[in-house]
Amino acid sequence: MYVEAAALIRADLDSVFRFITAPENESRWQEGAVSTRLTTPGPVRLGSEMDHLGRWLGMRMRTHAVVTLFDPASAFGYDITTSMSETPSKMRYSLRPVADGTKLTLSNTATLPRFVRPFARLLQRSVQRMFDRDVARLRAAIEAEQADDLC
Repeated sequence: MYVEAAALIRADLDSVFRFITAPENESRWQEGAVSTRLTTPGPVRLGSEMDHLGRWLGMRMRTHAVVTLFDPASAFGYDITTSMSETPSKMRYSLRPVADGTKLTLSNTATLPRFVRPFARLLQRSVQRMFDRDVARLRAAIEAEQADDLC
């Protein structure tokens, strides 16, 4: 299953990258995020690991993520493992500077567990709508933080 959502964020690329790479910010904009914590020492970087508690479809789910993509000029990503799937899903953030700020594209590629495959189309639509809402919240959170910094 593949989903993607994008937003134009009125903030410079560095500010957007700092925000999306701070695990403590995830619950501020991700609908399904309860908490995320870094489990390796130091700041987030390639190879960093995070534990995540989320909720989706009425279930609480624990996941583990490893940062597999870390390019402050253009991209951030991590591979997510969960007990529900045999293969990690791949969360990717692509960033590109544009005239009014930064274009951010958020995507996820996942192999659905066999027991939910009959519901793939329904799940895809549900996750797509969630991603659309998430990037809107992400844009709002970053732009609000930028406005606070100007005050």
